[in-house]
Amino acid sequence: MSNFKIQTFINDEEVKPAVLERLKYERSLHVLHELMDLGVKIKDNAGNDLDKVSVNWLEPEVAIATAVKAHSELGSQGTLDLYHDILLDSDKHWHEYNEVPIEEQGCQTATTHLVVSGVDIQSFGQGINNVTGGDLAFKINPEHYYVNGELSTGKQEIMETFGMFGEPTLTYGKPAKEIPDYYPVKRLEDHPMCMAGETYLVHDDFNLHVGAVHQIKPLPDGIDIVSTFVCPNNAPKAIAQGHTVHFALELGGMLTLLHDSQAK
Repeated sequence: MSNFKIQTFINDEEVKPAVLERLKYERSLHVLHELMDLGVKIKDNAGNDLDKVSVNWLEPEVAIATAVKAHSELGSQGTLDLYHDILLDSDKHWHEYNEVPIEEQGCQTATTHLVVSGVDIQSFGQGINNVTGGDLAFKINPEHYYVNGELSTGKQEIMETFGMFGEPTLTYGKPAKEIPDYYPVKRLEDHPMCMAGETYLVHDDFNLHVGAVHQIKPLPDGIDIVSTFVCPNNAPKAIAQGHTVHFALELGGMLTLLHDSQAK
């Protein structure tokens, strides 16, 4: 396919690509500053150490690439070791959000809708199952810290910041054959492909009652994707609303890389 284009709608309002790129740049700066606070040396392309002031003078595309490089050089185990205490603290927050049974408190949702031309539904299915570590995960979203495994195998570990709020959480996702009963998400009859899942803490297998429902339909020249993020009502509202942007960067980035690789 050709004529690649992505239109993004968050909670039914269109968000232009330049706005999403700006948010990706700002979250890349956030990641770089936190890594520096935790003692990681951040270097420029010439190998010179950057301080917190000079990082802020990096052009957006350079800052994003620098965050990708920092993630890659730190590596999976280095990342898990560096964030050990932060991850345990994140676990405590999610236990607190779930103190009230999910059937009693219910869930909040927020939706990201992509209308894509130039990529077919088969490519989307392959791509979403293959965001497994390495630079690919980092290029798609700077707040992917660690990814291991594929959803298609039944368990994918991922360390990410939900909703661009708070700190990263180390979880694993389990695909669901049907939308879980407690998700207030309607099955779209005109979207034949549906990918749903639930999220658990790696530390203690605790169900966060956080998940996603991706519903997809083919278009004559592309695909239509409706992605709904779900989390407990007692979690901060900023998490659900912020994860719409996370989805937009994640899915849009994945589809862009897919298109670019197929165009070569």
